[in-house]
Amino acid sequence: MESYFKTKSIFGLIARWKWHLLIITVVSAVLGLVFSGPYFIHPKYKSSATLYPANIVCLSDESESEQMLEIMGSDDIKFQVIEKYGLYSHYDIDSTETTSLAKIMSQYDSNVIIEKTPNEAIMITVCDENPQMAADMVNSIIEFYDAHVLKLNAVKSEEVLEIYISAAKEKEHIIDSLSEVLKKYGTEYGLIDQKSQTKAYSEAAAQGRSGNDAILKNWQTYGAEYAKTDSLLTNTIQRYNKDLKICEDARRDINKVQSYSHVVSKPYVADKKFYPVRWIITLLAGLGGCLIGIIAIAIIEGCRKPKEEIDTQD
Repeated sequence: MESYFKTKSIFGLIARWKWHLLIITVVSAVLGLVFSGPYFIHPKYKSSATLYPANIVCLSDESESEQMLEIMGSDDIKFQVIEKYGLYSHYDIDSTETTSLAKIMSQYDSNVIIEKTPNEAIMITVCDENPQMAADMVNSIIEFYDAHVLKLNAVKSEEVLEIYISAAKEKEHIIDSLSEVLKKYGTEYGLIDQKSQTKAYSEAAAQGRSGNDAILKNWQTYGAEYAKTDSLLTNTIQRYNKDLKICEDARRDINKVQSYSHVVSKPYVADKKFYPVRWIITLLAGLGGCLIGIIAIAIIEGCRKPKEEIDTQD
């Protein structure tokens, strides 16, 4: 019951001061409408793009989208965007101040939002007073990302190329050495091909013709070493050819130009401001003015009662 009478008292208070509260609400709403205008709050326009990673090799346990998110949010790309669009001047920040870097980064992070969607896509959103610049900045972030990943891959490919060129050169020396050994077996001992020479000797013996006993004896003496050397040469040549193939692929990767993003929703130049939403500001200003008015009237009424009680007692 006490709560009921309190509520009734509040409504009674509002009813007695309704015209005052109405005037306060209207004035507050008008002020909210005026001060949310372009003269006081510069309107901002929003441009966004949605894209998926493409042609990416994950460097860790992160997903391709998380890796794209990390690179797009890196300081390297931020500095490139800041430099290209002169954001120090655009955001009216003095670059000579000691805290200028913190200020420009704070402004950048408040106006550029890069986040992952539930579908593992990446959404880039840029808000700016200039709608064309907002769209251009989104496109530039995508371009800088592609260039950054391409550079990272080129550096990695250069490292691979350097490693396998060195490995191929070492194998070249081994191949030359082994070839010299086999050449020596051929020139000094007449050992050229164990299978064919042994077969020819066997056929000659079966037909009653004389074979080359010296070569057969050399095969018996040096055959195992010859076979070992020949097998090692064959394996080394195979690994050498694999190294050359890796070098060829690395050179191709260094010189290739490709995109690492698949844009499914391109940014466009907005024709309607994103911020501020004036009707919301006007509504909140009116409600806030009304609430403050009720509180003020309640205080006034509260101060009047003790005074009236004192006057009655007198």
